[in-house]
Amino acid sequence: MERRKKRTLPLELTTSNQDIYTVPARFTADVNSIYINNASSSAVTFSLDWYEAATTTYHTLAETVELPANSLLQITDYPLFLVKDDKIRGLASANSAVHISISIEEFFETSLN
Repeated sequence: MERRKKRTLPLELTTSNQDIYTVPARFTADVNSIYINNASSSAVTFSLDWYEAATTTYHTLAETVELPANSLLQITDYPLFLVKDDKIRGLASANSAVHISISIEEFFETSLN
């Protein structure tokens, strides 16, 4: 049996790496879209990583990408397929400037251990 739930998670990035989303136990997840918004009147940068729990490896999704003032960027063209304990984390060059919204579809897996 599989159950699914759609979620959108917003977060304001800071200058320190922080977890944005972690796949819960007994779930897989499809990250369908990632929107990054610069709400400030100055250019800023952001970075995003995907943590692959199975290999304990961070994979760079975006590294020091510049966002012009008052701009919006969508950085996904296709879903990212994540499993239990995988995560997305990020940071920005300025506090209170960069906002991220991630659209996720979670699937409860009864067959997972």
